[in-house]
Amino acid sequence: MTKRKDQSYRSDKCLNCNTPLDVSEKYCHYCGQLNSTKKITVSDFFEEFFSNFYAYDSKLRNTFYFLFSKPGFVAKQIVDGKRQTFANPFRLFLSITILFFIIDNIHENSSAKANRNSSSTETKADDFVLSKKFHTDSIYTSKEILKDSTSIIDVYYYQITSFRNYSLKNSNHTSKEAFKNLQYKDNRLNRFLYNKAQSLKSNNLKREIGDYFISKLPFLIFISLPFITLIFWLVFYTKKYNFADHLVFTYTFYTFLFIILFINTLLSFISNNLYEIILIGSFLILFPIYLYKSLRYFYENQRWKTIFKFVLLNLLFYPIIIITISLILFTSILFF
Repeated sequence: MTKRKDQSYRSDKCLNCNTPLDVSEKYCHYCGQLNSTKKITVSDFFEEFFSNFYAYDSKLRNTFYFLFSKPGFVAKQIVDGKRQTFANPFRLFLSITILFFIIDNIHENSSAKANRNSSSTETKADDFVLSKKFHTDSIYTSKEILKDSTSIIDVYYYQITSFRNYSLKNSNHTSKEAFKNLQYKDNRLNRFLYNKAQSLKSNNLKREIGDYFISKLPFLIFISLPFITLIFWLVFYTKKYNFADHLVFTYTFYTFLFIILFINTLLSFISNNLYEIILIGSFLILFPIYLYKSLRYFYENQRWKTIFKFVLLNLLFYPIIIITISLILFTSILFF
């Protein structure tokens, strides 16, 4: 059976853009269309479909293989111009993060259900986290909390739990009525806290705050990427790489990070303890080692210089994350 790519079907011009072609040209050098006059058959259709799928699948296979086996290799190859061998770093990052957010949302909902089922035992265990003068299942006025609290943490901790308990027992009351009865000012901050208190699944505030920030961590990383790339550009400034090249490196590194988080979240459905162990181990051991090896391969600096810049990067990362978290909290309060 003759195929559409056979030389006998080639034309002296492209059927798509009318660019003059030589009979030896399999594809148009202007638009890339196959140089063939043969009518498409059903077998041709399926052949092209599976060949295109395999080409894309091979890019993914190559990208995933080298992401795990050679830190920094994929970014280096793409920047050096070998882009047909690997998946587009921006598209791949977006795809991985979308998949992660979907599975993470499922995990968060299942965790919330588990928290509701065990809220009674959590409340008892949490009564002694802070001041023993207060209980997280009770309601306190502003004066009562300020009078006996030993720290600002006590104040806000029991203010939020009091808001939650009041809302549960007086679901028909507005926030203004709650502030009046609990002797709080009706200001933007208290309205924000009251709204957040209503969304709590249990009185184990410490755990829920931790779970909240862990669940938002990927989102914080996502919106921080341009700023993180700017740090890479400043710390590893060289005429060899422009900002877009540093961006490729950043996206490939965080693609690896989100793949690990995605796998870890899948494991959480088997064991939540395993999820927490791997999550902590990833951020304390795996990601720092992977980042160092990626920096060493991509930027080709000497070992001592890479170590110095690695430490400097980590010192600069924390202010960026803190600023990002502060902006999110400030925006939430501002537009509440």
